[in-house]
Amino acid sequence: MIKKRLVIELRGVDFVNKGAELMLNAIRTILLERYPDIIFVMQKNPRAPAAELNKNNIYIKFLFRNFRVKWENVAYFLPRTLLLNRNYVLPQDIDLVLDGSGFAFGDQWGAQYAQKRLGNDIAKWKNEGKKVILLPQAFGPFNDEALHEVMKKIINHSDLIFAREKQSYEYMNGINASPKIKLAPDFTNLISGVIPKDFDATKNDVAIIPNYKMIEKILSKEEYLAFLNETIQALLENGKQPYFLIHEGEKDRSIAEEANARLAKPISLFHYANPLAVKGIISTASFIICSRFHGVVSALSQGVPCLATSWSHKYEMLMEEYGYPEGVIKDLKDFDNLKNKINELSNPDKRKEISQRLKDNSAIQKKRSKEAWEQIFDFINNIN
Repeated sequence: MIKKRLVIELRGVDFVNKGAELMLNAIRTILLERYPDIIFVMQKNPRAPAAELNKNNIYIKFLFRNFRVKWENVAYFLPRTLLLNRNYVLPQDIDLVLDGSGFAFGDQWGAQYAQKRLGNDIAKWKNEGKKVILLPQAFGPFNDEALHEVMKKIINHSDLIFAREKQSYEYMNGINASPKIKLAPDFTNLISGVIPKDFDATKNDVAIIPNYKMIEKILSKEEYLAFLNETIQALLENGKQPYFLIHEGEKDRSIAEEANARLAKPISLFHYANPLAVKGIISTASFIICSRFHGVVSALSQGVPCLATSWSHKYEMLMEEYGYPEGVIKDLKDFDNLKNKINELSNPDKRKEISQRLKDNSAIQKKRSKEAWEQIFDFINNIN
């Protein structure tokens, strides 16, 4: 068992992206169940403001700088209890860094981003005796030479690295093959959602979850809006009751509102701050059409059929792991294919068959997630 209160810094998670917050919630829930005395710390920033950190019992990493003075060095001489009582933790008191980035390391993000996320600090952390674990996430590809070098440094100085699927696993081993690189699925499949009291599932049965990254990565805004409107029309023709469910922030909401403005009768729109509420609502859906990765995870892991759009290999890999690769919509401008898929899921018998397939595979994925966490627990037990 742990001999002292372990201090863990959480990185790559926040309170804006509901997928990132869902991962944050899962990390805390899983670790506190095993180690109730753990101290969690995060760096304060606009996506993780002090108010949210305090509300969630997460300490703030002491990084105040002014007049070229590193105040954390001055604070080093203050009593630790004084800092803890004010919800601060010194960088030198951190034992373990857990990176929960969903997807931050690959050509789409670049070398500079990877350097900022981990590359700048990871060698220093190791010299200070800190341990570093990259929790299950998507990686790659790594065609850029500068990014290749940053990733080599990250791999060399990490203690454990979990790739979410085989493609990411191969990308990482292509940089530097290592036994510390392991395979494990997204771990938000281990936590349950909460259905909000004001949500009526009898009046809303198919969720549409948009993602502004579809516009940034692969489509024009007009093309994505056309896809969303064709989706809604196909659902209405099948007697379904579609609604928009926002999984991140204002950019996703603005897309839904713009799509709604083109309809003769706008559909309902739900936007909750609590990611567990979003996951709870997904559990009530007949099926969903989703452009957000953790929306897809929340559906598949609860046996809810899902049609997923994709701007990265992580979507295709996820759908394969749950035994439903045909659920990926590869061409968002092929409306005939879209309608055929919606027609199929609108059939109760076909939907039931797919749902059972997802539940069977969900049991396998949850078992794999638990096994990965047991490896992390074993590692933590040996830190002190």
